[in-house]
Amino acid sequence: MKTKLLLLIAIVFTAININAQVSLIGVGATGSWSTDYDLTDADADGIWTGTAVPMAGGEFKFRLDHAWTTAYGNGNGAATWPSGTADTTPGVNNNILAIAGVYDVSFDIATGAFSFAGGTPIPVVKLVGSAVTTVGGIVLSTADLVTFTVSNATLVAGDAQFSIDGVLYGGTTFPIGSALSNTDLIPATAGSYTTISINVVSGDYVFTPAPLFQLISLTGAAVGGWGTGFDFDLTPVDTDNYRLNDIALLAADCKFRKDHDWATTWGDAAFPSGVSTGNNITVTTAGNYDAKLNIVTGAYSFAFPQISLTGAAVGGWGVDSDLITTDGLNYSLDNLVMTTEGCKFRRDHDWATSWGGDAFPTGNPGNGDIQAVAGTYNVTFNNLTKAYNFADVLSTNQFDQNLFSLAPNPTKGMFAINADVAKVQIFNLTGQLVKTFNTKAANESLSISELNQGIYFVKVTDLNLNEKTIKLIKE
Repeated sequence: MKTKLLLLIAIVFTAININAQVSLIGVGATGSWSTDYDLTDADADGIWTGTAVPMAGGEFKFRLDHAWTTAYGNGNGAATWPSGTADTTPGVNNNILAIAGVYDVSFDIATGAFSFAGGTPIPVVKLVGSAVTTVGGIVLSTADLVTFTVSNATLVAGDAQFSIDGVLYGGTTFPIGSALSNTDLIPATAGSYTTISINVVSGDYVFTPAPLFQLISLTGAAVGGWGTGFDFDLTPVDTDNYRLNDIALLAADCKFRKDHDWATTWGDAAFPSGVSTGNNITVTTAGNYDAKLNIVTGAYSFAFPQISLTGAAVGGWGVDSDLITTDGLNYSLDNLVMTTEGCKFRRDHDWATSWGGDAFPTGNPGNGDIQAVAGTYNVTFNNLTKAYNFADVLSTNQFDQNLFSLAPNPTKGMFAINADVAKVQIFNLTGQLVKTFNTKAANESLSISELNQGIYFVKVTDLNLNEKTIKLIKE
């Protein structure tokens, strides 16, 4: 019986390998995230190999069948090289950092174990000295065997030297200099550093201080109130530019300010964009916005987030089909022709923020590609919950979201919906679910009396599982 079972496993595994293809992809391998280098499985045993494979140096991944559906990176989140264990777990399969060279490659598709043999020996480069609090020194990494770098390092006031395979090198200047002496000490300044790097050929080194960011917030009646308790902090893009994504605004006044204090503020009567003159900004149209501010020039802007659909199913990865919105919350795109391929939603035509999904034609957000079926669809996307729906134009009657409305809005604590519903969910400004109502008849009273004053989002699901999200103000 055991022999038959092992034989069956071997047959199934062999069948999988016959149809599979494992490749290397990324700037660190082929020089591009769109070009694959195919490995071979000559013995059909799941061990994929390559001989004398040129690696460009930098980040890369293994992937299956030339698709991102199954991509293998470092399962433990560490940039292990020249060997390690990769997996496909979303959120932890970071890119592998390769050192430039020519290697013999081995990858076990069953365990994720990989190795790169050959290439030039890699020097061990560290930053050591009284300025370094890390036991044993701070280890620097490289992609080209010339420049070694560490990111996000913190130093105390003291001396520093670079250790290259145990030999010490230092300089006399900071934050830039040349480490050409075995006895010189670099006079380091306490602080946080974005990068510390050294060129081991020339000896040139650079300590790049982390930028000093300001505490900038948006406050005012448009976000629920003025001052303490109603500051929504922006995220620094660089030392001058700050942004706040997905902030819900009422048709009312608001202002940017520094350090949660009124001593320094930015605003002007113009909306959705302008240059600060010190006046309040009057929001003319309520909605969900991305807010931006340059604290040097005073230029500011408010715009609905840009959501698009991209992927092979809609013309290619990086080819964006933009959805439209009137509130920055509910997005739609009608009569979109799709093929049987993968796709994803993304923000600002950029991969920094993207959403895949677990099912088609409707589902919840996830890391994998949404696997579309060929057809023509009306697409909807909710920017709060990230739920999506692809409604087949030829086979379904489209749901008229305009039929849903809430009253009264604003409310003191009670409101009703003008249609029969299967579920009503209440979310706060941060997207947290704070209350749920199950099946309710049209115009049946719903109470949120126990909730604090402020702005909420009401996600309504009808009896046919169609959805709409509506903004509700609790006074």
